[in-house]
Amino acid sequence: MTRTHHARHGIAALVAYAVGLVVVALAGWEVGARQLGYVPLTTRVFGPSGPPEAEVRRWGRMLVKADYLGNCREYTVDNRTQQVIDKGIVPCEPPKETESAKPKTTGGKFDSFRDAFGKK
Repeated sequence: MTRTHHARHGIAALVAYAVGLVVVALAGWEVGARQLGYVPLTTRVFGPSGPPEAEVRRWGRMLVKADYLGNCREYTVDNRTQQVIDKGIVPCEPPKETESAKPKTTGGKFDSFRDAFGKK
């Protein structure tokens, strides 16, 4: 009776080890598949989670300087059909933060050195 009891524990341990090994392998595949150029299992089983990557990269944005006042003409470009659509005049750069809106930092010499090189 004790031999049968121990044999069942051995088989259960072997099955638990095999299941654990499969779970770790599937999790590793899911985490590393995109970096290695493969398709993850969740994408294969459930389909893509969002729009196809080609659809995301389909549209581009182009700014052309229109005048010396900081205005640009914005165009959107459809990469599939090569169609250029004029969106009108927009500011070339987003509005910058004012000095009063920036957080005040109390630091030493290195802060002024960092700020001189444009650290945001």
